[in-house]
Amino acid sequence: MSFEAALQDAVLAALAAEPVISAQANGVFLERPVRASTPYLVVGDMLSADWSAKGLAGREVRLLIRVHDAGENWAPTVALQGAVGAAIEGLPREIGGYRLGAITLLRARTVRDGATGWLGTVEYRIRGMEG
Repeated sequence: MSFEAALQDAVLAALAAEPVISAQANGVFLERPVRASTPYLVVGDMLSADWSAKGLAGREVRLLIRVHDAGENWAPTVALQGAVGAAIEGLPREIGGYRLGAITLLRARTVRDGATGWLGTVEYRIRGMEG
């Protein structure tokens, strides 16, 4: 299994196990579901690049997670974004034969999504070295 596939599995498991997410969200998906009531999370595409060093394979992965929510107030969306951060930053330090180095929050954003919805995004950079 590739590092990216193992990382995706670990991210899905971490998000599903996060107490705030499991209590408040109606699911964690790899694609926007056809039928799901808000709030729910979508693990977006991963962008992967080589991050190798002398004799060691390495990967740098950019990971985007979207929080889809509805309501008058953005506070529940922001709370779920915080829970996403806790889940990602709490990932095991060894995944798929790679040791994770830096897990860095790149950006988080919360915007209106239609007349009554909110879209929160959280983007992380995760670096790992084979080992």
